[in-house]
Amino acid sequence: MQQSEQSEQKNSMMVYIIAAVILIGTTVGVILYNSTNKAPEISEIPDPEPVMTESVYTPEPELEPEPMTQEAIDPVETPEMVEQPQPEIVTPPPLPSLEASDPVVLEKTLQLSWLPQLSSTLLHKDILLNFVTFTDNFSRGDLATKFSPINKPNNKFSVYEVDNEIYLDEASYQRYSHYVDIINSLNIDLAVKHYQYLMPLINQAYSELGYPDDSFNDTLISAIEVMLDAPTIREPIKLIAPSAMYKFADSELESLPAAQKLMLRMGPENTTKLRPKLQQIQRALSEL
Repeated sequence: MQQSEQSEQKNSMMVYIIAAVILIGTTVGVILYNSTNKAPEISEIPDPEPVMTESVYTPEPELEPEPMTQEAIDPVETPEMVEQPQPEIVTPPPLPSLEASDPVVLEKTLQLSWLPQLSSTLLHKDILLNFVTFTDNFSRGDLATKFSPINKPNNKFSVYEVDNEIYLDEASYQRYSHYVDIINSLNIDLAVKHYQYLMPLINQAYSELGYPDDSFNDTLISAIEVMLDAPTIREPIKLIAPSAMYKFADSELESLPAAQKLMLRMGPENTTKLRPKLQQIQRALSEL
């Protein structure tokens, strides 16, 4: 018996620039000069006949102050302004139509991770439309596996029995390990850049889905929140098989949305590794 499940979102944030200007000023002083005049002494000369002679006062010539000379100041050379080369503005190529977008979307997506298995994990047909449809359902807790943008796990879901009790086999957790590795390898900054570039096509797909006035970005954030809200169970998980499909024996776990039950089947180690990356992606999307 086998269950089908999967989920991933790979998206993404921005770039910051600062400039400063410094002003320098100078001051100048003034020096004043004062001078004084000195009067000559007057003396009387006796004569055989007392004759009064009038002394004529001749003032000494007034000395003019020497002109103040200011030392020559070498002119300060202003550094020549060198015009910085302007960065070349690269205009992104025009977007294709939604129907013809698979090659571009695949090319952009494969740039996000250095792991080669990303290519074999992705489905290569109707990528954006499936991604938008799957995400919309996932944000409500539903698993629309028909529209999953990724391939199913290769290994089968497995269980084991102890005293006639059925438990989820921890080996099944490994089926999802490479999905977690791919998500954790994503370049978030580049993912945000590509996400914004493809946004017109994403909005078109979301509008065709029946949401012409709603924000897909909000829906994607909600889908990630569903994953983050899933509980982490570290004890063995007991199952029952009332029909052809296994169910969780714990009624609280069984009542969880299908999307969160998928997280349980990924195992505690995988969800613990995945959680920080999901939070990083969610923060980047919230800043758009």
